[in-house]
Amino acid sequence: MRFVLLQSHPQPSDCLNVTLFNRVVDALKGSGHEVDVVRIAQGESISALSVVGAEGLILVYPTWWGGLPAPLLGWVQRELCDWIDGTAEAAASPLRTVRHLIAVTTHGSPKRVNWLQGQPGHQLLHRTITRLCAPRTKLRWLALYGLDQRSTESISAFVDRTAKELAKL
Repeated sequence: MRFVLLQSHPQPSDCLNVTLFNRVVDALKGSGHEVDVVRIAQGESISALSVVGAEGLILVYPTWWGGLPAPLLGWVQRELCDWIDGTAEAAASPLRTVRHLIAVTTHGSPKRVNWLQGQPGHQLLHRTITRLCAPRTKLRWLALYGLDQRSTESISAFVDRTAKELAKL
């Protein structure tokens, strides 16, 4: 299976998001999948048309202010706006072959705070992006909440669980 993995974090190394990203890539490649990697916040770019034919789209990012970080949100707005706003025909969406839409994200705040904010990142992906994907595609939401209050062991366990879940694809 071919996956496109978009990572959005300004630090190129030595942070949890990069660790998650590397484990996701290793898990997918270890299961025999082809993985196209783009680090959006590092200045790498990808056209939505590059996603055509991929069966999976994975977004790895920290949740900031309740939603997607600006570089990732900017990509969604630039590359998918014609299909989101209905200018282009939904059947021609560059995501039409995506059967696995997966978000791997971390939140500094507890889950209840994100819920009170209206879960903007989750809602954007669930309500808007999934409808551009293959029929019956569901969003898989792998999130670690309350990061700021977590122990190192708890964080490591989340990284391990995420890698194990994605290795099963």
